[in-house]
Amino acid sequence: MDIYCFSGLGADKRVFSFLKLKSPYKLVTVDWIKPLSNELLEEYSKRISAKIQTKKSFGVLGVSFGGVIAQEVSRIVKPKFTLIVSSVSKTNQIPFLLKYTPNLILKSMPTVLFKLPKPIANHFFGANNKKLLHQILMDTDPRFVKWALFAFKNWKSDSFIPSRFFISGDKDRIIKPIDNSIRIPGGGHFMIVDLANEVSGEINIFLNKL
Repeated sequence: MDIYCFSGLGADKRVFSFLKLKSPYKLVTVDWIKPLSNELLEEYSKRISAKIQTKKSFGVLGVSFGGVIAQEVSRIVKPKFTLIVSSVSKTNQIPFLLKYTPNLILKSMPTVLFKLPKPIANHFFGANNKKLLHQILMDTDPRFVKWALFAFKNWKSDSFIPSRFFISGDKDRIIKPIDNSIRIPGGGHFMIVDLANEVSGEINIFLNKL
């Protein structure tokens, strides 16, 4: 069974390459598409959901910002299950600083400011695999990050998604662990790479119960 994967802000399929899921599950990464001007997260999710083959049973997996996209996509295409790593389940869990930054200020900030310096990235992501983190950040389009933060801030979560499974890291400095999630001890925001065995184990336990 295919599991369609959505990565974090500007990240790519490299973050999923460390996961080890049991047969018959296969990870299929979904590349980001270019957002339209002032496009809402819900509208973007409708467009990117067209990349999913819905004629056979499938699942959806999202990490960080991709976890929010995964939930919106799941409302549209109705997967068998939705796996969310290092993300939120509703709008009141959006990080405080982002949530209370006025839209006008966020939209007027120069794009160059959305490229995180390495020391700041190291602190907030708490990554052990700093080399991969820095490579991903180097390849990140700051214009996409700027749009994504604005869209995330203005996300409206308004309906329940069945068979939704959350995994949080108890040391995440970007998104705090949410209630009713499986918590990975020592897990930071980059735990899908740094603690891939632990994350894989929890996902496999969930899948075995289906």
